[in-house]
Amino acid sequence: MRHIPTIYSTTKQAQILTALVLSSILSVGGAIAVPEGVTAAPAKVSSAKPNKSLKQNTKKDRLPTSVASAVKRDVASKNRIPIKNLEIIDSSQRIWRNGCLNLPTPNELCTQARVPGWRVLLSDGSQNWTYHTNSTGRYIRLAKQVQSNLPNSVKNAVLQTASGRLELPVEELAIVQVDKRTWNNGCLNLAKSGENCAQAVVPGWRLVVGAAEQRLVYHTNTTGSAVRLNPRESDIKDGRLPQRVSNVVLEAASNFTGLAIPQLRIVDAEQVTTDGCLNLPRPGETCTEIAIRAWKVRVATGRETLVFHAHPNAREVRLNTQQYGETPNVNLPRRLAERILVRASERSGLPVSELRIVEVDRQQWPDSCLGIPDPLALCAATVVPGWRVTVSDGQQVLIYRVGESGTAIFDERASSIANNNGFQSVLIPRSELPTPLERGIVFRQIATGGIAGRTYETVLLDDGRLIRVRIGDANDSERSVHRIPLEQVRRFQQLLRQEGDVFNNLDYPATRGGADYITYTLTSSKGTVRYNDFSQNSLPEDLRLVVKTWVAMNRVY
Repeated sequence: MRHIPTIYSTTKQAQILTALVLSSILSVGGAIAVPEGVTAAPAKVSSAKPNKSLKQNTKKDRLPTSVASAVKRDVASKNRIPIKNLEIIDSSQRIWRNGCLNLPTPNELCTQARVPGWRVLLSDGSQNWTYHTNSTGRYIRLAKQVQSNLPNSVKNAVLQTASGRLELPVEELAIVQVDKRTWNNGCLNLAKSGENCAQAVVPGWRLVVGAAEQRLVYHTNTTGSAVRLNPRESDIKDGRLPQRVSNVVLEAASNFTGLAIPQLRIVDAEQVTTDGCLNLPRPGETCTEIAIRAWKVRVATGRETLVFHAHPNAREVRLNTQQYGETPNVNLPRRLAERILVRASERSGLPVSELRIVEVDRQQWPDSCLGIPDPLALCAATVVPGWRVTVSDGQQVLIYRVGESGTAIFDERASSIANNNGFQSVLIPRSELPTPLERGIVFRQIATGGIAGRTYETVLLDDGRLIRVRIGDANDSERSVHRIPLEQVRRFQQLLRQEGDVFNNLDYPATRGGADYITYTLTSSKGTVRYNDFSQNSLPEDLRLVVKTWVAMNRVY
């Protein structure tokens, strides 16, 4: 569901011509618009004096009267301030990177057109307003200002870090959200694979930096001396990464983890200079001494982030296996050991650093399914040499059957997995996973079973509509539509962002002997979980919070 912003025009004549102008702009790269509701609490200032240097500008660099008039009228009308009380205290010419004038609203699609314009700072003597405009002032946007007691040291540290990462000047970045947080460890709740974090409570901040259709989330301490990027919550769109490179990297990650490509996400990409082995030589391999401008790509799998190096022509992709450290299993090829650890991490919900391969036994499996029948596959009756691999964190035990070719199948019956409540959970088979959410859908529930054996689908849209239908109802007679307050929807979205890791494609099945129960399949943008009437009270605490909030929103039914 594409967000179409409202166009603001500075004159009645411009309003009439907006549709024609907009259509021509769209054909070459973007609608330049002021979205309705993009407002900000103005910053308090002790004084505001005009910048005298502006009066000395050349005619070419002088702020056009149409731009000055447009921003003054907008401030005056929104704040009920007489225009005569407003002064422009600074202005500078800019080339904006997109049709949103570098100020996109959430979920807005910005065209990638370079737009000449102005950055204008106004004041009434006690408050400031900052605007981005096009060259004539026909389209203007008010820059949001975050009001908080955020220390300057934290603000500057985060903006400098984001500037270096995005290769953009600080002036083109904006802190759009600030929250005080208390982190559980010295790694600010963002431990890297294999990193030991001091177990101490660390007060700090969570900041969201916005720039050019990108959204970076940072964790800091109270002073800004420690800053870490949260890649899972960030939306980093690296337009430079070639699509074919993206495709081969995602395919490699899918093959390595066993996850479907829609369950994977590229969170970062940068060009690096490597040798002929992409700086990741295999044992005994001789690498040519040449400089290749390769890609270093990070892929989020849910609990872990994989790092790949890819050839610029996408002809070769290599996984950085050094992130897993040494594997003590000399009888199991390293590539298979690493693959098993990643899959065990996804299934158990634990980081790879907390898992160990504790036992490896050589096996001769009776068929191509490694002795575990698959109703969706034809198992060839041929002996397959391989291994039985046991993974553990000291409490849980995960058993995998592995073939020499790299096939790895989880042995559910032989394994023992428990969540924090001691309730058994299993990975939802890939064939049973529902389709990902379409654009504009915040959340979806599919409820099936019960005495009637019916299936209902309920979806929450980002405009607040809550729609429920019965699957298989040819007349659509049971469809119902309700409105949820947008503020409540936004709070629920924030909860989903905070607890997104609980949607890890796990199933919390019914206890033995249960009958006529209802099974619930919940899907967010991060993934899916499945549970039922009997297992609901044994869900992990974070997931129970999401379920409780969702149920409360559905009480209108």
